[in-house]
Amino acid sequence: MKKLLTYTLLLLMIISCKTKNNDSIIQGEIFIKLIDVRNIVSNIPDNKLEEVKKSIANADQTNLTESEIKSSNYFKILLEKDLIKKPFFKLKISSGNIINVYTTKTEYSKLQKVLENFDKYKEKIKVKFKGIKISDGIFDSDGIFDQPIYLADEIISIEKTDGKTDWKK
Repeated sequence: MKKLLTYTLLLLMIISCKTKNNDSIIQGEIFIKLIDVRNIVSNIPDNKLEEVKKSIANADQTNLTESEIKSSNYFKILLEKDLIKKPFFKLKISSGNIINVYTTKTEYSKLQKVLENFDKYKEKIKVKFKGIKISDGIFDSDGIFDQPIYLADEIISIEKTDGKTDWKK
């Protein structure tokens, strides 16, 4: 009877650990977007950010254009998940899709070191991280807000190699 109880408890612990851990290992190459509205918003002073939060939360979407509604919904996700001030980078994954990866300042500092003296015309940076998918993004024919959002708990590896980095204005 003790063995049965022990095995049952052990099995329940293993199952509960697996269901709580939704982390995935994702890898790809750094993708550079020169002009990105998220860069502007992430650098807003805190007092102005509060105004932005209120305007997004209280926006009457009936008066907004389709593009404004999509951007508002996208930033709602960032605000709800407390990602708006977190550093982020873009990765081009094996499928060819671009994803936005948010992380802590500590984890991002690992990437910053490799980005110093980086030449996008002669080098690529491969990143592997452990994290979770926050959102699929907001479908957007312009491609501005349709990129999935991930939260990286840990950057596992960063490798700089020869090659040309994909980028877009």
